Amino acid sequence: MTDPTPHRGTPNTPDTPLSARERAFVAEYLIDFDAPRAAQAVGYADGPGIRVTACRLLGEPHIQKAVQRATADRVTRLAGTADNTVREIARICFSDIGDLFDDFSNLKSVKDLPREVRACIASIKVVKKNLTVGDNAVEYVHEIKFWNKPQALELLARHLGLLEKDQQGPVVDVPAFTLPPETPGVRVH
Repeated sequence: MTDPTPHRGTPNTPDTPLSARERAFVAEYLIDFDAPRAAQAVGYADGPGIRVTACRLLGEPHIQKAVQRATADRVTRLAGTADNTVREIARICFSDIGDLFDDFSNLKSVKDLPREVRACIASIKVVKKNLTVGDNAVEYVHEIKFWNKPQALELLARHLGLLEKDQQGPVVDVPAFTLPPETPGVRVH
């Protein structure tokens, strides 16, 4: 399949219009950011050269601009701001399993849980069992899994600069261990 690129032979600029195939490539690329897969999906020859083709396409200034514009549009549509991201991480960090229960220690219905509590739940599994042999009573076991709280705490701590390796405090000069710049060789004084 040939690419009917109207601008072939002239160097591309960020303002060069995309061909139909290039528009399709950008759309495919935005699915999973896998350029070789996207190139193959829009009809470029599969094989060992697909990576080179994908790299060439992503190196074109007009394609780069189209990807940047589409990504920015997506962020705007999804309201994916840094504040929203940090807020979601904080929800997980400060989640409390007690919020799942009413005043009588009964599990609340999912629809009755506040949005911020539901956002902390990774999965809910309801298992129908007969817990006591011979009584023929059906009982339900609810398994509720929260998102990884330690991982969320680490992400938030990194964002806030609370981890030792992330802290960029002043370097303390300890005179007993600092050699003058004119000291030749290694000496301890």
